[in-house]
Order: sequence, then structure tokens, then C-alpha cells
Amino acid sequence: MSQRLVIVYCGLLMSLSAFSTDVTLPAFPEMVEEFATPYAYVQWTITTYIFATGAGQLIWGSISDRFGRKPILFAGLGIFLVGQLLAVVAPTIELLLLARVVQGLGAASAIIGSRAILRDLFSGKELARNMAMASAVFAIGPMLAPLLGAVIADLAGWRSIFIGLSCLTLILMIMLGFFTETSKVKDVRALKLSRIQTNLVALFTHPQSCFFVLISMFAMAFLLLILTGAAPVYESEFGITGLYFAGLFALHGLGIIAGQLLNRRLIHTIGIVPSVIVASVVMVVMSGIFLALTVGDLLTVIVLPVLLGLANSGFLVFYSNATSLVLDPHQDKAGFAVSIFGFAAQMGGALIASVLVYFSNDQALGMSTLMFSIALFILLALVGWNFRKQPVREV
Repeated sequence: MSQRLVIVYCGLLMSLSAFSTDVTLPAFPEMVEEFATPYAYVQWTITTYIFATGAGQLIWGSISDRFGRKPILFAGLGIFLVGQLLAVVAPTIELLLLARVVQGLGAASAIIGSRAILRDLFSGKELARNMAMASAVFAIGPMLAPLLGAVIADLAGWRSIFIGLSCLTLILMIMLGFFTETSKVKDVRALKLSRIQTNLVALFTHPQSCFFVLISMFAMAFLLLILTGAAPVYESEFGITGLYFAGLFALHGLGIIAGQLLNRRLIHTIGIVPSVIVASVVMVVMSGIFLALTVGDLLTVIVLPVLLGLANSGFLVFYSNATSLVLDPHQDKAGFAVSIFGFAAQMGGALIASVLVYFSNDQALGMSTLMFSIALFILLALVGWNFRKQPVREV
């Protein structure tokens, strides 16, 4: 398999988690009605999934360093498939949440495997540029998922969404059979406690890696506010649900794709860290405009998807480059570094978002205020870190 095809496949693996999240968004009202449960409980199908993928990454990271990327992808995708089938037959919201946990644990292997594979093959700016390209492929998932979810739910009910995800998982497993292992040297001590402790110290004593692990938690919370807040805001502000919502939500993906393609040029022109700062400025500006228009009662259904699409674009550029900055110094333990980064970012982000979602009140004002506050904090932290001239590897 050529390097270009490997990058595309890694992008598809990255998109699996986001796709399985976004594809269910248009079906939220149907789930609320069927289970006779509060909207917040259905929103937890997103946050519990994120928690599970975060925790799962701790499991798969060191295992991938010990046995390779391909075995953990086969195992994880198999578990992910089991979770889909459990969701199809879930009779209650509690069992649906359990199915989402199983899905998340399996999907974590795709997150670990895809990023570790890219680190196996690339470093420095090449790593960042190819991570950006994989992220552009990844963006196809969030763009198409709501539309597909709305169509499937409308034609066959929300449970059929998980049948479709099962088919997608099988396709990815078949494709994996043609994949060549990229981890050439297996760390036979990767699962020993002493090696895990050594790797953990090395990761968090590296200023660049430590900073971007921590700040990425807030970036993930920014994204989760959009994912969990978009559906209720579109409904409460404009009365939009179902396929119409899915079409508007899909527009967000166009901004993500454009942002990642631009990101490759930015990395080449100004470097990785300046590109991250530019991305955080975009997040601040877009969420700030969202807040200002909401306060002024000027928000329209035409403007909102544009703002959220550009905000998503800023997030993906930030997160893609932050991933590269965390991983680049740790080639000998790429799987472990990916696992800690993913765990911290997703668990921390999900925790922050789970708390903050109660302050949004399903309204645009609450959502925009929280988004702007988080984005501004990220920007100030980045500027402060860059001003102190922490060591950054630019190749």
C-alpha cells in the first residue's frame, strides 16, 4: 500500500469516531421520544462515547507498541462492531449508553492506530502536513454523517444507523487486510509497569508535549459544545430538526476540509506553532461573532452554520497540529504518546463539556458564551507559552 493510500486510510480511521458520533445527531429527537427521557440523557450518548474512547486509548497505546498497529486495529474494530450490534437491540437509554461505551472502547484503537502509523512514517513538518491531510479526509465523516443519519433515521428508524455503522466497520476491517505493518521495532517491555512509568515521565517532562496535551483538553471541550449543542440550538432558535438540520450541520464539514488543506500551506510557510495560534484566533473570532449576534438578536439560520463551520475548521487545524507537536519528540513510544494525548484530551474535554452543558440551557446565548470563553483561554495560553519561548522542534 502506497504512503498516500496509507494517509487516506488513516484519515478514514480517524473519521470513524467522529462519524459514529455525528451520524446520530439528527436522531436525537426520535431517541428522546422513544425512550421518554430528558434531552440531556440522549446528549450523554456523545459524552459517554468520548469518555470511553479516551479510556480505551490507555489500553491500546502500549499494546500497539508491543505487538504492532495492525493487530490492535483488528481487535478494536471487532469490539466496535459488537457495540454497534448492541445499540441496534438496546431497549432502554441505559443500555444504549452501555453500547456506546463498548463502541468507544473499540473505536479507541482506530484513533491510536491511525496517529501512531503516521508517526511511524513521518516526523517534523512532514508529520504535521500529513496529519493535516489525514484530518482533511477525516472531515468527510462529520460532513456526511448527519445527512446519512437523517436519511437513514427517516427511512428506517434510528436503530438502522447502527446497522449502517456495522457495515462500515466491516469494510475497514477488510481494507486492513491489505495493510503493511509500520511498526518495525516492537518494544517487548512496553506493557511492563516500569516502562510505562518511564514513558509517562518522559512525556510530561517534555515542555512542548506536556503543554499541548493539557491545552488540547479545552480544545476538545470547545468541539463537544458544538457537537452536543448544535441540535438543540437549531431546534430552539429556528425550529429546525431532522434532514434540514443535517444539511446545515454538513456545511460545517466544508470549513473543516478547507481549513486542513490551508493548514498544509500554513505549516510550510509559517511553521507548526504559528499555525496553531492562527487556528485559535479563528476559534475566538467565530465564537465571538456568534456571541455578539446572539446578544444583538441578529443570529440567522444562514449565518450560524457558517460560524460553526469556521469554528470547527479552527479546532481541527489546532488539534491536528497539537497532535503532531505532542508526538514528534517520541518516535520510540508513539503508541504510548498517542494514548496519553488522546486520553487526556478526550477525557478532560468530555468532563469539561459535561459540566458546562448544563449552563448552556440548550440556547444560543449559553453555547456561544461558553465557546468564546474557552477559545479565548486557549489563545491566551498559547500566546503566553510561545512568549516564554518553550523549545519547539521545527524540522
